[in-house]
Amino acid sequence: MRVAIIGGNGQVGSYLIPLLVQEGHDVTCVCRGTSKYVHESAELSEIREVHLNRDEADFEQKIAELGCDALVDIICFTKRQAERMAGALSGNVAHYVAVGSIWIHGPARYVPIAEDEYRNPPDEYGKNKLELTDYLMKQWREIRFPATVVHPGHIIAPGHSAIVGPQGNRDMAVFLALSKGLKVLLPNFGLETLHHVHAKDVAGIIDAAIRVGESTFGEEYHAVSPRAITLRGYCEEVAALYGKPARLHFAPYDEFALKVGPVNAVTTLEHIDRSPSCSPAKAERELGYTTTTTMDAVAEHLEALGLLP
Repeated sequence: MRVAIIGGNGQVGSYLIPLLVQEGHDVTCVCRGTSKYVHESAELSEIREVHLNRDEADFEQKIAELGCDALVDIICFTKRQAERMAGALSGNVAHYVAVGSIWIHGPARYVPIAEDEYRNPPDEYGKNKLELTDYLMKQWREIRFPATVVHPGHIIAPGHSAIVGPQGNRDMAVFLALSKGLKVLLPNFGLETLHHVHAKDVAGIIDAAIRVGESTFGEEYHAVSPRAITLRGYCEEVAALYGKPARLHFAPYDEFALKVGPVNAVTTLEHIDRSPSCSPAKAERELGYTTTTTMDAVAEHLEALGLLP
């Protein structure tokens, strides 16, 4: 099968490429050509790389001209982008897999959240991802456009970029403090949740959807670790990696925000306001795929950065 990946050199695509090549697919990576692959592999030598910019007026037509059987669109962020892609590909592609986000969900009453529940995102990013998802699902129902959407949690690509840490922000200093047994401040009582996923598992679920094929058309799948983790539990698990107890203290969010600074505080609030806890059951049941645990992914990340003893 000829498979093209838009944004294939990023966190997810660079893990997806080896899977597809190993399965015998003819793989094309579509990217700007301005950055390296996040995850290096021997299989990169066996693919074709096409340099395109999504801002180009004829971008979608050039994608259609690649003549791929399956297209994985990792960098589709708006309904308009999905509309343009579906318009160019309708009748010309056997499977279109878009990457959404668990940010399509808002605060929940019951957890874990299934794919069709609590679709009330409070922010623009989540609303845009929900709009493009709803559009693609409607396209399947109405004209049988063969779309699947995969919704990742907080992606961990070991050794690359700052991950969402135990305070619900990307301040890596928290990991250092936990490794030394120093005090760490958490908002409220530290019982809000985060839901991560290893980048290789987002790739694995996309790959599984392509292999399963038609029964995934018009379907959505969470790509998340088996269980969400509380901020408090996250701290305790990280500290345990260093043989240390987690020395935690707590403060109401407004007091916490003053101490961690505005950038970290805003990021924390974005995460704890939702406290995501999404179910991976559908991907396990229909695709036969089981994801890596949050702490296994975190430990791999810390090891890749040389931060584990």
